Amino acid sequence: MQIKVFTATRLHEALAMVRQAFGPDAVILDRIENKTATGAKEWRVHAALDIDMPESKPQKVAAQDLSASKLEASMKRLERIAASLGNRDGEQYRQSLSKPSVQDAYDHLLSMGLSPVIAYEMAEDYAQQKPVMMASLFWSEPIVVQKKRSVVLLTGPSGAGKTLLIAKLATHYSLKGIKVHLMTTDTNRMGGSDVLRSYAAILGVPFSVIRNEQDAKTAKTSSKSAQLVLIDSEGWNNRHASGLRNQMELWQTLACTHRILLLPASMDESDGLQMLKQAQGAHMTQIAFSKLDETLRPGKIVNWAEASGMAMSYCSFGPEVPEQMGWLTPTALTALLVKHYRQQLADIEGESFS
Repeated sequence: MQIKVFTATRLHEALAMVRQAFGPDAVILDRIENKTATGAKEWRVHAALDIDMPESKPQKVAAQDLSASKLEASMKRLERIAASLGNRDGEQYRQSLSKPSVQDAYDHLLSMGLSPVIAYEMAEDYAQQKPVMMASLFWSEPIVVQKKRSVVLLTGPSGAGKTLLIAKLATHYSLKGIKVHLMTTDTNRMGGSDVLRSYAAILGVPFSVIRNEQDAKTAKTSSKSAQLVLIDSEGWNNRHASGLRNQMELWQTLACTHRILLLPASMDESDGLQMLKQAQGAHMTQIAFSKLDETLRPGKIVNWAEASGMAMSYCSFGPEVPEQMGWLTPTALTALLVKHYRQQLADIEGESFS
């Protein structure tokens, strides 16, 4: 990775220097307003370019636990995104984009809820409706259970739609003839396992309720013949994260190959960032999003993904099973943002004539 400091009297001038030197794939690490020895103001922008990253396709990462260094980097990204949400430097970023079409794209992305710093980095691709590419956005490999057995855990806030997404995945793979085993660690909430139990009965697949470590060991043994194990979990929130901490030992026993944090797109942006902080020690490997049909600002999912440093995977956007589910790719993300922006314009036009 190449890192360089760009200095100018105005922020937008320094950003323009970054774009000229590194191009649209540059990552803004930091921006600091200083004073020179003569007392004049100057901006110092630290930017990086991953020179090993192919330009033609996105970087993909395999499922793996986050190391201590990755956790630290993730926290720094999270703090950077949170600091930029106030749109404080939005106009400065806009001025550094020379083409009117790219400035318009930047405005579109802001209206979709992206933070100014990310909108700035994505504007060039978005203006051409190309697959969005950023060195700090990662994309999961699709789960191919025919090649390798997968044990997939979904965790996240209460009401995020974990059970629904698991039902969609279970139905999708069962219809392809894949052997599926469903499990849940959601045992403290009254009726927490009932919905998934019903889905398991409809699909005719094994179902295990895991209350303790012994249950986890038994379920692990009984699911050995399954090609895909899907694990639902107890929901948790920013005020009460005990549900997350209490289940981590069970997840370890189950030897999960994928740990997916599911965040609902309908959630408040700041609450989502706080959830990412809570999940830092849970060794999540991927991030997924639900309720994309319930938000006017889908760009927040990009903020969350960039801040977490986790690879993006599934998205869910409705109650139909197994439909209304997909795998996020750069192309899919661009299409999602364009679709929402066009819908936003249609809604505005409709209101003007009502």
